[in-house]
Amino acid sequence: MKKQFQKSSLKRKRMLDKLVEFLIRFGNQAMPWVIIEEWNGAVHLRFGKWIQTLEPGLHFKIPFFDNIIECPVITQSINLPSQTLTTLDEQSIVLKSIIRYRVNNVRTYLLKVMHATDVLIDTTQGMIRDIVEVTTWNDLVDVNHQITNEVKEFVVKWGIEVEAVTITDLGIVKSFRIFGDEAHKTTILPTDI
Repeated sequence: MKKQFQKSSLKRKRMLDKLVEFLIRFGNQAMPWVIIEEWNGAVHLRFGKWIQTLEPGLHFKIPFFDNIIECPVITQSINLPSQTLTTLDEQSIVLKSIIRYRVNNVRTYLLKVMHATDVLIDTTQGMIRDIVEVTTWNDLVDVNHQITNEVKEFVVKWGIEVEAVTITDLGIVKSFRIFGDEAHKTTILPTDI
């Protein structure tokens, strides 16, 4: 009985949350103006088509026909997941890095690429891999500038300006490969065998 009451109470809470969310959206759509905050940029769409790019401040719109999509334009950073790579001199390494970037073309960033942040992460990790694979362990100390320049040049087409790509953690690791068969038996072998 108590579980049934908890389930119905949870359902009512979810319904109330959805109702509140709907009312907020409806209220925002019904307003004939929008305020873009100082740290954001936005695109103004009418019937789904781009009208203009909006700077911070007060802007007027036609309720229900216009849509305003915002994004931060100030400097942001992303911690990239660890990567295990092999250098030119066959050293197995693990590295972590950070991308510091900002949006410099709001229209392109919001309307020309889907999930721009994910694309930035994937592209940067691929370029890091490409550079590390042709660099020796001893030369990895000086690759931040090279990585930054290559990523910066590549992602500008998505409205992103990369300020820096920095390797924050770097070390040599011993790699192992785990092999399994149909009987769920596994064998662990060092990669240098």
